Amino acid sequence: MKGKIFFLGVMVVLIAAFLGAHDFWLVPQKFILNPNDSLTIYANTGMDFPNSLSAIDPERFTQFIVIGKSGKMDISKFKIEGNSLTTEIMLEKAGSYVVAAALKPKEIKLTAEEFNEYLLHDGLTQIYALRKQEGILEQAAVEYYSKYPKSILQVGEQLDDTPLKPIGLVIEIVPLINPYTLKRGENIPIKVLLRGEPLKDAEVAWGYPGLGEKLAGSTKTDSDGKAVIPLVKTGPYLIRTIYMEWVKKETHDWESYWTSLTFEVLHDN
Repeated sequence: MKGKIFFLGVMVVLIAAFLGAHDFWLVPQKFILNPNDSLTIYANTGMDFPNSLSAIDPERFTQFIVIGKSGKMDISKFKIEGNSLTTEIMLEKAGSYVVAAALKPKEIKLTAEEFNEYLLHDGLTQIYALRKQEGILEQAAVEYYSKYPKSILQVGEQLDDTPLKPIGLVIEIVPLINPYTLKRGENIPIKVLLRGEPLKDAEVAWGYPGLGEKLAGSTKTDSDGKAVIPLVKTGPYLIRTIYMEWVKKETHDWESYWTSLTFEVLHDN
């Protein structure tokens, strides 16, 4: 239901800890910067945005890029700082930029109970309903999951439409308005794309620091893959969704695709 409060309970925390399939975010040291500023970008995993539980193995990246009006830059140098994988960049020209990454699929094996709880609490109710319809709620699951985070940066005052363009990730959240034209109290329209096509009925959730292992709310995309997200708090903001499909392969039954979008919400004055 649109706008419903989306709380993650204690059971989800326990399950997520077992699964290791936490959310994955790109969290820049700052979202708004000046040309030629050096910038650290943190690749963080966890359930308590933006805090990280563990550092991603850089060997899992199939892509880590920065895109702006002037073109694309590939990132290949990383280091581990505490529980985060980090990289350093410098952007010379003013404009809006997208930082994006893609992780190789990883396998996870779950009991029937663990898998069902995960589906119900991570917004994958369609998959739970499918398992019920097919009479396989009591079957264990082997899942391959991959992750595709994005973040939007603003360098200087020159805004452009770079964030509004899909970049070709398997799954991605594309804002339909540059978030740095908006302020707290306004809404941001977004579209979810799966393999370049609109993804309908995806449960999209949003959050911000200070919620712990909760998200602030959720809504579903319409038939065009679109949804409207309220910007209720200033500072770093997160939008995320997960898509899963029944693939019935010899090695695994399920594949899931995780995506997140981070940016900063500006003050309203």
